[in-house]
Amino acid sequence: MRVSIWCLVATALAVVGLVVGSSSVMAAEPVKIIFDTDIEADVDDVGSVAVLHALANRGEAEILAMGVSAKNPWCAPCLDALNTYFGRPDIPIGVVKGPGAEHPSNYCQKVAEEFPHKLKSTADAPDAVTVYRKVLAKQPDQSVVIVTVGFLTNLANLLRSEGDDFSSLNGKDLVKQKIKTWVCMGAHHPTGKEWNIIRDAKSSVEVGKNWPTPIVWSGFEIGVVIETGAGLSVLPKTSPVRRGYELYNGLKNRSSWDQTAVLYAVRGLNGGLKDFWDVGTGGRFEFAADGTNKWVADEKSTQSYLIKKMPPAEVAKHIEALMLEQPKK
Repeated sequence: MRVSIWCLVATALAVVGLVVGSSSVMAAEPVKIIFDTDIEADVDDVGSVAVLHALANRGEAEILAMGVSAKNPWCAPCLDALNTYFGRPDIPIGVVKGPGAEHPSNYCQKVAEEFPHKLKSTADAPDAVTVYRKVLAKQPDQSVVIVTVGFLTNLANLLRSEGDDFSSLNGKDLVKQKIKTWVCMGAHHPTGKEWNIIRDAKSSVEVGKNWPTPIVWSGFEIGVVIETGAGLSVLPKTSPVRRGYELYNGLKNRSSWDQTAVLYAVRGLNGGLKDFWDVGTGGRFEFAADGTNKWVADEKSTQSYLIKKMPPAEVAKHIEALMLEQPKK
């Protein structure tokens, strides 16, 4: 009888636009997401794609587009294979055109070769700037959340872009008009060097100075202690998520930097993850020419950063549960 009563309560809450979860109260409207990744060197990018699709399956996220910020020729096909597996093969994927960082990958080529997808090479994908401008121009003002879990190359190129057939606005004005918040896995609070920032330090400096919307940083210190991946061994061998971790480290645990940013972008901006992390404000990140970062006091800043709260092992359970979800049938 208690179960029946709870079901009625949950149904009633859903009707009025709320869903009760183990740690959050989430708005019924899905969060519009643009996802930018350097899916290449580390495998947490694969985990973050799985988390994002799981949240989309639950109606919490609407994936508008994806971008690849790394130049490895197998990055975009690997991402395409993951999207295809999760039943969303038509998500637009854009890539860096022109200068950008490249790194070898333990898994991208094999995932792309072993799982169905359409995109043959990263070079065959359109410019991420074109994809982002086209998508943003169609969205309501300040309705889109962009989450980056890689280099800031695509964002720098977007800010530099000029008006086109999609919008007469330049990149910075288009971002200001259409994007609500940028959530970035990057930097190391209060000072340090972090991979996503230093690999294209020039773009990081440029974006850090010129980005016109609120920013939430999920720093190195947040994800490094949250370990996920070993539990993926229960997934079928037909899962490219499992395969990615298998190729990367033999299905062992790995730090979950990127997953934290995706989770916060979808569930955290409305206060739904208060049990997971606190949020620090009153400053902004500055980046030196070599990508070194420091948090500088600035009461007028709209930047914030995540602060550890829930024990990392508990956060890991929530994240890995999402990583384990299978495609929606």
